[in-house]
Amino acid sequence: METFTDFSTALNLVATATDEARPLPGFAQDSLLFKDLPAHLYHADRDALSCSLLKPLLVSPAHFQTALTARHSDSDAKDFGTLLHLLLLQPHLVGQEVAVYPEIVHPTTKAYREFVETNALKLVVDEPTFSAARQLADKVHETPYKGRPLGRFIEESMTEVSIYFTEPTTGLRLRVRHDIYHPDLAFDLKSTRHASVNLFSRDAVVKFDYDLQAFMYSLGRSLYEGTSDAKPFVFIAAESNEPFSVHTLSASNSFLTNGAKKFQECLSVYNACVATGHWPDLSSDGEIEIEHWQQFTPMRAWVAGHSRT
Repeated sequence: METFTDFSTALNLVATATDEARPLPGFAQDSLLFKDLPAHLYHADRDALSCSLLKPLLVSPAHFQTALTARHSDSDAKDFGTLLHLLLLQPHLVGQEVAVYPEIVHPTTKAYREFVETNALKLVVDEPTFSAARQLADKVHETPYKGRPLGRFIEESMTEVSIYFTEPTTGLRLRVRHDIYHPDLAFDLKSTRHASVNLFSRDAVVKFDYDLQAFMYSLGRSLYEGTSDAKPFVFIAAESNEPFSVHTLSASNSFLTNGAKKFQECLSVYNACVATGHWPDLSSDGEIEIEHWQQFTPMRAWVAGHSRT
């Protein structure tokens, strides 16, 4: 397999391979849309900043630097999300990228270890996991949105579309990858352990910074298309366990505004650190304060119970 010393070389190879692989120039200068950029090339790019790369800056510059070289660990939740994306958005790749172990996984068994070794370049899942993901994919397809099944919107869309653009204020090169690029909407598929909207929304802002993602993706698309009004950004939150609840949740103005603040903070911190060559961590010197709701109040309920004996 040929290796590349930098991502630009890989992009140029993709761009010149076939007519279908060539990027489509957009309205804003240097904005490009790749319809078929392989996922491993997109995620390996370090020449343009993605939302995932920017998020650690909300913790500290040092966390950003660490994330650049960190090895990404697999997890059951991440694997399930990847499988769901393939089944829904790139079903033609499932046979190439997924290997289904015909039983329930027992990691210590010789048969399973041999199966993993044989399929080292594929996503390995067991039959129950594959069946659950397929059921959820079918449920998403059938879920109504604006009077039509979501599957119809997916059929009318480009999927796994990569957009490269230059942020006008800072001049930084950025990239986004839309799950479902519909002419009138932008959908983003999220598998979630939460069945309720409230719990998903809490994690969306506090844990996963989906508000940052929604704003950055909307900005990239608007610059590419040359529009001042962003297309509605809609999360498809799909419960990863039965009964497989599916929510379609539009990003509100307040949600996008909060994401814009995070976005501006990330770019400001990044530029400041590049200019100074200093990437500080969270080390500090201070005191731990107790909030009023953390105050300890002795209850001694056991005293009353003991006195009755």
